[in-house]
Amino acid sequence: MKATRRHWGALGIFGALALAAGSVQAQNHPGVTDKEVLICSYQPMTGSTSSYFRMGKGADAWFKHVNENGGVHGRKINFNMVDDKYEPARTAGIVKRFAERDNCFAIVAPLGSAPTVAVIDYVAEQKVPLIGPGTGAGKVLEYPSKWVFPLYPSYKDEGKDLVRFVKEVFKARTVAVLYQNDPSGKTHMEGIRAVLAQHGVTLVAEQGYEPKEVDVSSQVLTMKNANPDAVICSCAPEPAAKFYTERKKLAWNVPVVNVFFGKSPKVPELAGKDAVEGVYFATIFRDFDSPAAQIQEALRVLKKYYPQEDPDAIHLWGFTGAQVFTEALKRMGRDNVTRERLVETLEGMKGWKGSVVPEVNIGKGNAPEHLLVRDMSYVVYKGGKFVEFVPPWVK
Repeated sequence: MKATRRHWGALGIFGALALAAGSVQAQNHPGVTDKEVLICSYQPMTGSTSSYFRMGKGADAWFKHVNENGGVHGRKINFNMVDDKYEPARTAGIVKRFAERDNCFAIVAPLGSAPTVAVIDYVAEQKVPLIGPGTGAGKVLEYPSKWVFPLYPSYKDEGKDLVRFVKEVFKARTVAVLYQNDPSGKTHMEGIRAVLAQHGVTLVAEQGYEPKEVDVSSQVLTMKNANPDAVICSCAPEPAAKFYTERKKLAWNVPVVNVFFGKSPKVPELAGKDAVEGVYFATIFRDFDSPAAQIQEALRVLKKYYPQEDPDAIHLWGFTGAQVFTEALKRMGRDNVTRERLVETLEGMKGWKGSVVPEVNIGKGNAPEHLLVRDMSYVVYKGGKFVEFVPPWVK
């Protein structure tokens, strides 16, 4: 009889432990198993904007580094990148699979304004955290949802800053703009138009190009004929390079400032160093030649996993989202890894200096309070490299 009681008692204890273990596991959200956390990302791995895939490679390099060093609390990070070719309709289908078939825990470091604008309503509705998307489109930056954590400041704010830049640095009274005809370029234009009168600057020409378009020669000729004092180039690296090639061909020495998403070694590589000499670029990240330990670690990691890459700021976009996500995962601990707790943990990151960003301060609320990067600065391409430039209002 006593043996029977001991038998049933042991079974009872075993059952209770099993239920407890099952309860802990049940608290973890889809995508979280005992051995891994599945996160996803859409990237332009092929197509006309594939140079931006550098963002995905940066994030992937970091997660490979984390996994090689044991993962986080015994779990490896499974980073699933899918090629959307920077085509919003394709992105929509991919993200639906992320949420409904793959059960991704979060979407981390995806790339693109038009793709993100196309899916953000669905992502927020599904309550999937969107961390560090590579876009400054107004809809994303202003999105009224706690599930959205934008990477960097609004293109609208950047557009405003660039008008101030051409006025105070170039002493321009007239300006022409070349912009990408998608949410990124349109948001830049919104910011530019908002402050022209305030700075006494007149817009004499605005020329758009389609995201898949590389040849902008006709737009450049139209802008030159408008005879502006300065040009704002809201351009991705490939069209930017074409702009500088055409500008040189026309012997048009107008001063130019380029938006930060066009700052890349690809520009002088494609256009030639002489064509880009003296061009100013907005930027939000330190360069890889910075002595900061976090930047040098990122450089070592990138070179280890993607040795063929020429390191630039767009790789750092990916590192930022990946590092912030990894830090949040560490802070959550091993149990009860849920999307709700991920959001709460991210909102608790104040004064964190462990990433390629000098300091991460994430507020509580919706997208406008959730920026991973808040400050913008400038460089000028001079003597074959990007050199820091401090505008007058910062001195």
